[in-house]
Amino acid sequence: MNLLLTSAASSVAQLLASALGDTHKLRLTDLRAKATGEIIANDLDHGGDIDDLLEGIDAIINIGYQGQVGSEKALIDYHTRAMYNLLWSASESGVKRVINVSTLRLFENYEENLAVTEKWRSTPSSQDIELLAAHLTECVCKEFARDRMIQAVNLRFGWPFDSSDKADTARISTDLAVGAVNAALESQELIHWQDIHVQSKVENQRYLTNTAARLLPTLAEKL
Repeated sequence: MNLLLTSAASSVAQLLASALGDTHKLRLTDLRAKATGEIIANDLDHGGDIDDLLEGIDAIINIGYQGQVGSEKALIDYHTRAMYNLLWSASESGVKRVINVSTLRLFENYEENLAVTEKWRSTPSSQDIELLAAHLTECVCKEFARDRMIQAVNLRFGWPFDSSDKADTARISTDLAVGAVNAALESQELIHWQDIHVQSKVENQRYLTNTAARLLPTLAEKL
């Protein structure tokens, strides 16, 4: 598939790019202040350059959490206005699916003994601008999906990545994260808006991953 990967200079995007590049054709993009090398500079402002960025693209992988850094105003602007511009252009350009990489930290305020699923309401703290921004990106994606302008898969990943600390009951391996993105790109079982929680199978696992096992069967053995 021809994939557009946003916030391509971020660590999560680089992790995904290094793994997905073997099986997909990637187009990397980031804000002008961060774009270097093969990364295409684009601030996702209103205008035709987003359409050019999306030409020939089958699906978008959007880094919805910790893809950007900056002031509170800059992060809120990127995760709302810029996301709206990107998804509007995507729907007009015929892009079929967007994979939004979000975080299970949106539920970290719930007690660990609770069986949290995709049906639970996220509770991002207004004091944590990165979590609030991730929540806002989810809201923008959901509105486009509910209007059937594009299909959106919202992958909420556990944290941290590749931790060896047995106390990390919400951790996720990099292999599982990459596998989840690949499976979400290929799945034919998804509705227009689909939340999917993904974390490694560990003792005292904090979040349930039954939806991922059902809709992304290639991951079932790892969940």
